[in-house]
Amino acid sequence: MSLIHELKRRRVFQTFALYIVAAWVIIQVAQAAFEAWEIPMHALRYLWIGLMLLSPMALFFSWRFDITAQGIVRTQPAGQGKLDDTRLKRSDYLVLAALVAVGAAILFQGFGRVQEEIEAQPPVAQVSEALEHSIAVLPFKNLDINAETGFFSDGITEEILHRLSTLKRLHVLASDSSFQFRDSQEGPASITRLLGVRYLLQGSVRRESDHVRVTARLVDASGFQVWSETFDRKLASIFVIQSEIARAVCSEIINEIVPQHELPAGRTTENMEAYNAYLVGRSLVDARSTEWQPKASAAFRQAIALDEGFAPPYAGLAAAMTLNTDFGPHWDEARALAERAVSLDPELANAHAVLGIIQTVLGDQERGLESLRRAIDLDPSLAIAYNWISIALRRLGLPEEADEYLRSGLEIDPLNSSLVRNVAFGESGDGNFERAEQLLLRLTHLPEPPARAFAWMAMVYRAWGLYDKAVEADKSNIRLTGEDIWVLAADYASLGMERAAKDWLALAGPIGPQVAYGVFQTWSDPSPGSKVLRDLENDAIIGTEDAPAYANLYGGLSYLHLGGFERGLELLEWSLNALQLEIRPDHPAGEIDLALLEEFTETGLLIDVIHQMAFAYRQVGQPDRAAALLAALDELYWADGKPAAAHPTWLGQTALQRALTGDLDGALSSFEAAVDLGWADYYRAVNNPTWSAALKGPGFDELMKRVKANIDRQRVAVEAADAEHDFGAEFDLLQAQAQD
Repeated sequence: MSLIHELKRRRVFQTFALYIVAAWVIIQVAQAAFEAWEIPMHALRYLWIGLMLLSPMALFFSWRFDITAQGIVRTQPAGQGKLDDTRLKRSDYLVLAALVAVGAAILFQGFGRVQEEIEAQPPVAQVSEALEHSIAVLPFKNLDINAETGFFSDGITEEILHRLSTLKRLHVLASDSSFQFRDSQEGPASITRLLGVRYLLQGSVRRESDHVRVTARLVDASGFQVWSETFDRKLASIFVIQSEIARAVCSEIINEIVPQHELPAGRTTENMEAYNAYLVGRSLVDARSTEWQPKASAAFRQAIALDEGFAPPYAGLAAAMTLNTDFGPHWDEARALAERAVSLDPELANAHAVLGIIQTVLGDQERGLESLRRAIDLDPSLAIAYNWISIALRRLGLPEEADEYLRSGLEIDPLNSSLVRNVAFGESGDGNFERAEQLLLRLTHLPEPPARAFAWMAMVYRAWGLYDKAVEADKSNIRLTGEDIWVLAADYASLGMERAAKDWLALAGPIGPQVAYGVFQTWSDPSPGSKVLRDLENDAIIGTEDAPAYANLYGGLSYLHLGGFERGLELLEWSLNALQLEIRPDHPAGEIDLALLEEFTETGLLIDVIHQMAFAYRQVGQPDRAAALLAALDELYWADGKPAAAHPTWLGQTALQRALTGDLDGALSSFEAAVDLGWADYYRAVNNPTWSAALKGPGFDELMKRVKANIDRQRVAVEAADAEHDFGAEFDLLQAQAQD
């Protein structure tokens, strides 16, 4: 009898076919279950491997045994007629037991690997429960033959999102968050959970000649398609398509058709070339790539030339002229452009927002606040307006309301990098380390993390004395951006690892004043810092009244750290005077106004500057100037009734403030609280004359021993991690790949 015939007789082929069908069903169910339970999809490969390993066992079972109504029996051998007794014998039970044992081992190993994948997932911040009528609009796919026209599909997505956001019955996430999932392989369950919404709107756009086809579909968290439709229209009617999609989506989510009069009229233009140029400009502003400002400005000006009554390009041009730029006459021109956009379309939220931040920066905070409030009323999903309004509120002395706006902005745009950064830093400053860490971790685990995400993580870790974690975040930042190598050097130095710090500093390129101060203040050897300062002065980067204000500021701090008190004070006085004149040109020369500087200077840096200057004034025989500065600083941050943050860096600065003003008991109490929370700036304190002179005595010495022990433990952990993985070799490989 042939083998094929025997395989058929024993129903091996039939069993294998059934096994394949069962395996396919198991894989399909597992895919849905993995997504629902948020198990990494790549862990599914272990299920595939297990099913493949089990298949020979299924074939062997079908060859030797049959499953009948009476249970499992032995397969009758060929050519022996019909046997009356096919019951299992002892040897059969042993075979079955072996099959079960091997199968169980395979399954156990597979489940173990899946569990390892689950445990290996990085922690991600939890999002509050999704609102009932909440939706995120994912970027519509560009199906044009020319992939470079993606700005057109993005423009359509943005317009649909805007139209949905104007409906008060919907909670619409802003584009900065939803656009993080462009071309993502994540399923609806993962995306909706991370964004905190119930629905996703997806789609595609294809342009051909003067026609456009837009396909849109609405899915829920399970991936179930609630609604879909395809719109084929002439290109000129693209604005009508946007309204139709918005209306259809709303009717599905809220279970009622939204009346046409509730939809905004939109910023339409009959000139499609003008619309196209505007979309090009907006895409350049969003991307912020190299030379984006002149390119975006040119595109917006082209749109204005093609249709002078089309409002959005005026607002876009105003933004392109002012974002990340210094003061100058162009700010007045930008204000006029924003005002023109508002006059052409009073309902254009972006125009009010741009006008508001320009008014705020130019000193008209009240009108700026009014414009920004109007922008948010018109478009609650306009995330950048929440950042800008917080600036206006802080300048008006309303920090609590500013924080509320930032948190509200984060609710509608939970992955907006600027909002996450600002809220996380605020949470950290208020003593909520875990909340700050979770917010930033969510950014670092996006498919394409923002360029500064890991750098922000490192800043939070550093502020809480977690230098071992800061070093790992520094490395991730270098992997992502190739920048801030000197920050890694500084963190190594903060752990007392000067050799590693010097090695990395050598790779960091030219050393500027900020780098010099950031690194050398932790080193016991002052000679490298002295040489760098001499070189900076010789190159006129610092040391003259015309040098950049912040260059002189960091140069001055470095001089004070190295004991050059008179020269350091001279540079700092030049720097602060220049900053004040830049903010308020009529400010009296030579008069330091901390309240004015505080509006535009990071709080920790300003406190550090004043503490160092006060100590230096005492060293050069000017105690009255030192006392005046410390009194002004005390009034600004530590006056009665002002809250004291439970934050190690802040408490450390409080301790130094108290010590410098003669309150040693208060200084010791604050310093103990700082150390309890993780304050770990040991080397910065022992090598800085201001700290080492002010915080001395038995109580402080005991606390510093605790700090040293903490730093030593962290250094051991970092040394072990470096021994396990040679990041220097990895960095060399990254550099070589970048050059290729």
